[in-house]
Order: sequence, then structure tokens, then C-alpha cells
Amino acid sequence: MIYVLRNGRLVEKGKSQAWESRGYFPTPMISRFESFDSPVTGKSISSWRQRERDMHAADAVDPRDIPRAAIEKRQRTVERNARAREPQ
Repeated sequence: MIYVLRNGRLVEKGKSQAWESRGYFPTPMISRFESFDSPVTGKSISSWRQRERDMHAADAVDPRDIPRAAIEKRQRTVERNARAREPQ
């Protein structure tokens, strides 16, 4: 048996009550993607998949898609190289 803390009480872990309260009719997730005109082709882009295809066709990269850790690592490398070039 597995026990968990719920509302400050130690209880036996069972099925989630949230799943039990759901209905049987499947409901799709709704994306909050707002359509926009592609700066490359001018076509309307209304989904993430269309955006990915458009970016790939233009061989473009959106800086917001790059993980923050990669950007910070690159910045540290640039700063380290700049310090190495400075006269001592």
C-alpha cells in the first residue's frame, strides 16, 4: 500500500477523484494560438504545426524557441573570449 498526504491527512493512495468526476465524452484541448500572417510567404498561419513548417521553409529560427540555458551558455562563451583577447 502507498500512502500520501492529502489536506494534511495521511491517506491510502487510490484513483484520482478528478478522473472519476470526468464524463465519458472526450473533449479536445483548445489552443490559444492566434493566427497571423507569415512574414515569409504572407499566408495566414493558424497553428503551431503551420508555424513550424513556415519557419523550416524559410530556414529561420525564432530566438524565443531557443532554450534559455543555451543562450546563457553562449553569452558566457562570448564574455570569456572577450576577456581572453584583452591585454593584461
